[in-house]
Amino acid sequence: MAETAKTITLKGNPKNPESSEHHIEFPGGSVSVCRTSKDDYWVHIYVNNKQILDDTVSSKSGKITDEREDDNHKAFLISTN
Repeated sequence: MAETAKTITLKGNPKNPESSEHHIEFPGGSVSVCRTSKDDYWVHIYVNNKQILDDTVSSKSGKITDEREDDNHKAFLISTN
């Protein structure tokens, strides 16, 4: 992981639960991590179609241009070009 990476750790502790949803938005899409009532997690990847992230900037359209997968990892390259 890059030295400048921002890490959010969800501990799944039912005695001290974190928010049930976490969102990361970026030009071209977004990622959501959602905790279920059984303390499992769904990860959602969305690709934008001109989604507006704030009042002044309109995101670029995104398109999945590559996918990679192994036993415990799935990655998508979302291009905004």
